[in-house]
Amino acid sequence: MRLAYLTAAVCAAAVVLAGCSETVDGQAVISPLTKERLFDPCTVRDSVVQAAGADPATRDDNPFSSPRPDWKGCRWTADGYFISLFSTTNTVQQFRENDYLHDFQTVTVGGREGLQYLLGTWDPPHQCGIAFGSSQGTITLQASKFVDNKSSTDPCLLANNAAPNFMEVLPP
Repeated sequence: MRLAYLTAAVCAAAVVLAGCSETVDGQAVISPLTKERLFDPCTVRDSVVQAAGADPATRDDNPFSSPRPDWKGCRWTADGYFISLFSTTNTVQQFRENDYLHDFQTVTVGGREGLQYLLGTWDPPHQCGIAFGSSQGTITLQASKFVDNKSSTDPCLLANNAAPNFMEVLPP
């Protein structure tokens, strides 16, 4: 009887973290992360967005223009750039393997390790992101300068300045 309760407790914990789909040879099999179980970036409180330097009233809950099967995202306007927060079923390793992303650096934000990267081929760069692993997908915060923004400000500086404000609301 205790084993049944223990098995149920382990499966319940797995559901919270990633979900149980079936049992194979007496072992719980964790089902893959789905879009429905991803962290929803648009649930971030306005006070967090504002503290990060963006205007909560500019929230765009469709930053991709067309639906993406493995992503959720939200974007806000700041002074000359966008702050975007995404969650995805892609792993941090898949970010490293993406040819569009480059100049990877390990960074620590609020005690949490992340993978900083530049996007695209802009010279100087216009977009920088920081990806964090979590129980609800890989979460990435991006700073994207407006196309007409001629400022020499490093977009990674913008991302790193905004990121600490989001740490308290990101899932572990």
